[in-house]
Amino acid sequence: MDENVTTIEMPKKRPTFLTVLCILSFIGSGFLLGSNIYQYFMFDSTYAKQMEMLETQQEALSDAGIESGFAYNSIQNGIVTLEKTSQNLGLISGANILFALLSLLGVFLMFKMSKNGFYLYTFANLFWLLVPLALIDFEATMMNTAVLGFFTIVFVIMYAVNLKHMK
Repeated sequence: MDENVTTIEMPKKRPTFLTVLCILSFIGSGFLLGSNIYQYFMFDSTYAKQMEMLETQQEALSDAGIESGFAYNSIQNGIVTLEKTSQNLGLISGANILFALLSLLGVFLMFKMSKNGFYLYTFANLFWLLVPLALIDFEATMMNTAVLGFFTIVFVIMYAVNLKHMK
C-alpha cells in the first residue's frame, strides 16, 4: 500500500431520530422564544383583560359555592402568576429569552453533531425550569413546571441516547 495516500474521513451521518428530535426542539424552543418576546412587549396591553377574566371565573366559582378544589386553585395560581409577572416582567422575560436562545444554540450544535450542544441544551433547559419557580411563585407555578420538567427530562434522555453519534 502506498504510504503517500491519505485517507479521507467521511463525516458521520446524523441519525434520523436525532434529526427529528432537533427539529422538534427547534420548533418548541423557537415558539417559546417568540412567545416570551411577544409577552414582554404585549404584557401591559393584555394584563387588565387577563386579570378581569380570571377574577370573573373566580367569582363564578364562588357564586356556585366552589371555593376550593383544582379549578379554584388553578384560577388563584393564575392570578398570583399574573401579578408576580407584572412585577418582574423584565427579569422574567429576559431570563426566558436567554434560556430559549441557549437552548436553540444547543440544538443547533447537536444538529451539527457536537456533544457540547447536548450539555448546553441540558443546562439551558434545566435552569429554564427554575425561572417561574424562583421569579414568580413556587406554589403557583409548581404544576406547570412539573409538566414542562417531564418533557424536558424526556428530551434530555432521548438526546443522551444519541450522544454516541456526536463528536
